[in-house]
Amino acid sequence: MATIYLDHQATTPPDPAVVEAMTFAATHCYANPASPHAAGIRAFREVERARGAVARLIGAARSEICFTSGATEGNNLAIKGVVTPGERRHVVTTAVEHKSVLDSCRSLRAGGHEVTVLPVDAEGRVSAHQVAAALRPDTALVSVMLANNEISTVQPVAEIGAVTRAAGVPLHCDATQGVGSLPVDVRALGVDLLTFSGHKIYGPKGVGVLYVSNDLSDRAPLAPLLHGGGQERGLRAGTVNTTAVIGLGAAVGVLAEHRAEESVRLAGLRERFLSTLAELVPYELNSGTGPGFLPHAVNLSFEGADAQQLLLEVTEIAVSTGSACNSAAQEPSHVLTATGLSPERIRGSIRVGLGRFTTEEDVVRAARALAAGVTSRAVRAA
Repeated sequence: MATIYLDHQATTPPDPAVVEAMTFAATHCYANPASPHAAGIRAFREVERARGAVARLIGAARSEICFTSGATEGNNLAIKGVVTPGERRHVVTTAVEHKSVLDSCRSLRAGGHEVTVLPVDAEGRVSAHQVAAALRPDTALVSVMLANNEISTVQPVAEIGAVTRAAGVPLHCDATQGVGSLPVDVRALGVDLLTFSGHKIYGPKGVGVLYVSNDLSDRAPLAPLLHGGGQERGLRAGTVNTTAVIGLGAAVGVLAEHRAEESVRLAGLRERFLSTLAELVPYELNSGTGPGFLPHAVNLSFEGADAQQLLLEVTEIAVSTGSACNSAAQEPSHVLTATGLSPERIRGSIRVGLGRFTTEEDVVRAARALAAGVTSRAVRAA
């Protein structure tokens, strides 16, 4: 029987419309979009069509969209591009950001800049008041994610944006986990920089988006990480990954059409998963399931369990113990640690993420398989 894939926070399978678009691109749009001949112009037009789709999705102008290799590169470019070498500056972020944000900030600190890492409450949330209190005259950037990749907490980005706008400080938002389930409008959020990846919204890996407001570009242009041919308006040198960009455009089109109804469907499936699991084995929630949290995901713990060993034994399902980007480190989740959970509870935690192709049968089977695995390990340990 096929594995039930419930690790959609790590990555998503490509939508059939994306595969179709990329097949078309690989066979008909293989020319360099910077070339002046007809084939190059055709590729260029398809890239710009995708750029327009992305811009419409987040309420931006096409001139504000830069294609990257993914959110990790986008986060690095946003943070390091604003805080350039030279005068020492100050950056504010939170304790639950993705490692690509935290490690970028760590590199700035190593270069002589100062970084304030704000603590979060038990739900993993930071407040606009905390951000306001952390701002200084030399603050160059605030970076706060839209939604967390481990515990699904949605941050009050619009409230934080009001604070940063009033202070004249650029705000960066890693929207990678949120853009697939939440309405995202860069003007309403008040962000100057926003990033996300194609592979988290049923698009291809190896492509992502960096939004840079025209206002920020006019005031203080970002310093690029890569230098060369000046592609992507000078922000990201290198030949555009045309096939992946066209695939991303297709993914954005499907997302824009179905996001609202799909979020409702997935929230219902999550409740069915949890209710089925509760009938079979006790567990503790590490994330919320109501307003202020993503609708398709949940983080939970089984008392006394070793989640890594459990998932090796329950081969019917694909879930994770935390961020896929940190799985090789074999260290406790920095997100769960920041919310105050004990090492024992973190050790028994798993992350379940439902997706576009998840069915009710899938979640019931997954709950039963997990419960059987927990019960079997408990019997052996007794």
